[in-house]
Amino acid sequence: MLTSRLEAILTAVVEFHIATGRPAGSKYISDSGDLGVSASTVRGELARLEAMGYLDHPHTSAGRVPTDKGYRYYVDHFSREHRRGDPESPGWPVEIGAGIEDALRWSAGTLARATGLLAMVSAPLQNNVAIKRVEVLGLQPDLVMVIVITVSGGIVKKLFLFDGPVDPGLIDWACGYLNEAFQNIDLGSRRLRRHLEGRDLTGVEAEFLKSIAPAFVDLAGEGGGELFLDGVSGFFTQIEQGAGRRMRDLMGLLDRQERILKLLNSAPMKRRVYLLIGEEMPEAALRGLSLVAANYGLGYRNLGAVGVLGPTRMDYENAIINVECAARALSSYVAERFN
Repeated sequence: MLTSRLEAILTAVVEFHIATGRPAGSKYISDSGDLGVSASTVRGELARLEAMGYLDHPHTSAGRVPTDKGYRYYVDHFSREHRRGDPESPGWPVEIGAGIEDALRWSAGTLARATGLLAMVSAPLQNNVAIKRVEVLGLQPDLVMVIVITVSGGIVKKLFLFDGPVDPGLIDWACGYLNEAFQNIDLGSRRLRRHLEGRDLTGVEAEFLKSIAPAFVDLAGEGGGELFLDGVSGFFTQIEQGAGRRMRDLMGLLDRQERILKLLNSAPMKRRVYLLIGEEMPEAALRGLSLVAANYGLGYRNLGAVGVLGPTRMDYENAIINVECAARALSSYVAERFN
């Protein structure tokens, strides 16, 4: 932990650099704050913070800029104590009548406009999504359709052609059995597979379940691979203003969205905002950037994640507030629409 004076000086440097993009000098800090110390004393404290790794000293200026370590200390100790808004503020509710894709796309656009950063929203991971309802329909004597609906709005329809007519009573039985057995079971769970195997069922019933099992297996393997992005042009405009950015690497990384999805969906299980700053990023192309993200979902079940990506010199307070708003809004949306 730093002393209160060192914390105040570090905060002043971080907030000045975020606001202006320039190094903060000792005279500015001594004049603008309530430190009650001279510029020479501030210079000594700046040197201490630099020696401790919280600040850096550009060769072209007598001022200091934050390092990744300095940003991390600032975010962990100050930004949450000085938020400039209410996480429940109006303007974020997602329209309940919208489809899931429209809701995710709208959230990404709103988040990009609110922060000026690259906004990212991942679609629900289907293998972690519970089944809401199953329909088994006989379309023709030998043709059966299975419809699986998840709590997140995922839908799959599969047609199954049999060698001969299927007993309508078997179809009705399967519909009732599956809706009872699969209630609130995740698509990727072992319980679902056990029910599909029908170990306690007669040969005819077990064989029918085995025949229509691909409807559930295919849905578990489908969703969760889609990423909704907004604010790309503004993101690259900000990156171009920084020195030494590897633009080509970043563009290639964004083209390979599975790597961004992996980054976004690597959140801790708890539904709270998390950050990766500069050197904490797992991808070399992302060093010099920061990620602010949070999970959204139903109850204690995480369905996806929402976040922003931008320079380490970002407005962390604004990013945290709006990422929280987006995650809460999406959680409310899926709760009201799919529960």
